[in-house]
Amino acid sequence: MNHKQLSLIASSVLLALSPSLHAQEKKSYTDEMVVTATRTEQSIMNVPGSVSKVTAEDMEKNLANDLQDALKYEPGVQVNGNGRFGISDFTVRGVSGNRVKVMVDNVEQPAGYNPGADQMRKYSNGFEVDTLTAVEVSKGPGSSLYGSDAIGGTVLLRTKNPEDVLQTGENNHLAVKTGYASSSDQYKATIEAANRTGAVESLLIYTYRDGHETKAHGDGADIEGRSRGQANPLTFASHNVLGKVYVQVNDANRVGLVAEYYTRDTDAQILSQENYDAGGGFMPGFVYTNVRGHDEDARIRLGLNHEWQANLAVADSVSWALNWQQSESKHDNYDHTDRYGNRNRYRGGEDSSTQFDAQFNKAIALSNTRHELTYGLSVVQNEFELDYKDYFLDAGTEKPGPVEVPNAKSVKYGIFLQDQLYLMQDQLVVTGGLRYDNYQAEPASSSGLSDHESDAVTGRLGAVYHWTESFNTYAQISQGFRSPTIGEMYEDKDNSALGYKIVANPNLKSEKSLAYEIGARTQGRIGLMSIAAFYTDYKDFIASQTEVVSGIQITSNENLDSAKIYGAEFASELWLDEALNAPSGTYAKVSLAYQEGEDKKTGEALDSVAPFTSVVGLGYDAPSGDWGSEVNAVYVASKSGSDWSSDTNVDAPSYTVVDLTAYYTPTEDLVLRAGLFNAFDKKYWRYQDIEGFTASEPGLGRHTQPGRNWGVNVDYAF
Repeated sequence: MNHKQLSLIASSVLLALSPSLHAQEKKSYTDEMVVTATRTEQSIMNVPGSVSKVTAEDMEKNLANDLQDALKYEPGVQVNGNGRFGISDFTVRGVSGNRVKVMVDNVEQPAGYNPGADQMRKYSNGFEVDTLTAVEVSKGPGSSLYGSDAIGGTVLLRTKNPEDVLQTGENNHLAVKTGYASSSDQYKATIEAANRTGAVESLLIYTYRDGHETKAHGDGADIEGRSRGQANPLTFASHNVLGKVYVQVNDANRVGLVAEYYTRDTDAQILSQENYDAGGGFMPGFVYTNVRGHDEDARIRLGLNHEWQANLAVADSVSWALNWQQSESKHDNYDHTDRYGNRNRYRGGEDSSTQFDAQFNKAIALSNTRHELTYGLSVVQNEFELDYKDYFLDAGTEKPGPVEVPNAKSVKYGIFLQDQLYLMQDQLVVTGGLRYDNYQAEPASSSGLSDHESDAVTGRLGAVYHWTESFNTYAQISQGFRSPTIGEMYEDKDNSALGYKIVANPNLKSEKSLAYEIGARTQGRIGLMSIAAFYTDYKDFIASQTEVVSGIQITSNENLDSAKIYGAEFASELWLDEALNAPSGTYAKVSLAYQEGEDKKTGEALDSVAPFTSVVGLGYDAPSGDWGSEVNAVYVASKSGSDWSSDTNVDAPSYTVVDLTAYYTPTEDLVLRAGLFNAFDKKYWRYQDIEGFTASEPGLGRHTQPGRNWGVNVDYAF
């Protein structure tokens, strides 16, 4: 048995038993390769920053059905949203929304759009976890590599390639996966096929899911109205198809085609709005009944890519990709009021983008040093459209709906250069990078609004020092920026008759960040450990500002706020068989994440900053690889009082949730998995789900997480 050398954990608060790897395949930082930190596949031991990586094996182990499940044990990372509109965004080290860049195979996803009304949301959440080989989260600003939106972090979803599923020596692969999750009464079925014929490799993955709403805790009131304590009833069905074909044209050239299509249909009964009086009792005719919704979300991308082993003076290798992507959300919002009768407020939104990305890599060896240069360019052209209509079903009439933002086009250009410099016989690795970005936005001429143009230069400098082969320390300073979104610049609405106006501001500046991080990684015979501390300054945050002029409330977005976020993270794994002579295959893990954040203008806390979180577990993998089990306990501290920007925000109590999973492989090709989640039926709220609520908010129970629930998966490879 070939044991990798790993290092000892400092103190363990919680134990984690992990069955995902056989005893002879223990994790090593040396073997862990990441892409987001440098845009090239790189050992994490040479990366001067924090990157969380969740593999397909990790997701299968935890019976993950979505990205919330996939990343729930990652320190400093939260996945937000639920209910009718699904996952909304990511929070990385206290920064969320469009300040975290999301990419699928380096194809950037559009900014989320949330105008505030309950009828419209457009989020980038059409992702199928069964297609993913890994999820990487690079923490801290990454604009020097990825441009706008990477002000607080970068999430890269890497889909599977044929070589990820074809075993060595195999030319064909066929597998089926099916499963059930009781938390949403969800069934799934996945078919995965791959082939290698001569110089051609191909892959096809199809996944179907259907289910219901994610349940709240079971003790909430199952009633109609604002005090409803259960999740609103919902049914959904989704389909995802991913196809890839790669041709090795010759020894130097590989060409690939990628196509992916995702669609999800949802029907919701919004019982929490039944009999809601929007007139507050003062305007008869505004009591809502028969409130329901039908949603259709879709994402399609087509891509062409080329890898060339050029061996030129300016580049050893060249890779480029041309991608087209369209994402669309359609929402039918049905209700009845005495004033309007039966009505459908249709709200639709669409993003279409064409993206080109080229990257050049060059290694230069000198007498005592070597350089790994990475440079390139990217262009993203995007079109954003809203389509709103109000249908009055009893009268058979319709009219245009109140669109908040005009249709608009935008173009982003970026060029970047990075040098990874190896010194002192590779004992010291210095990474420096620089990028220039230009952003232009053009609203429809009929809007009467002006164009926007802004640019930014961002940089990064970091170093890793290897004290020994198994221990290193690192430090990094990095910059980030975020261009204003179409919605932030061009929301424009005149409702003076109702006492308010929203005024567009195309002159918004880009948001900016400057981050400092230090850390250490070590590994040895009995385990591994990493620790990091960070401090980030943010300025020119975009926020709304309201003033009253001649009795009219006027709101506009401005570059108002500045903030700071700081904290520390710790993660470790301990091989108990090596450390304590426990049964072979037993090990433990622990991770801790601490954050603090403050609005530097007001001194108030930042609502997006997570309370102290720890994950601890204990597990066993049989040396034969036939079976294993795991227990994970997640503890989250309370967020209350001055932890919120408003002291009247309802408290988010602390909680501990325990999850149990196990697997069994009766034959080499069959894997059975089962999980019991929230095993002690804890009632709890995630802090991000009750942000902005007071203790008097009706229906708080509706926002709780599921009570005790379970899941099973069956995987069979032919």
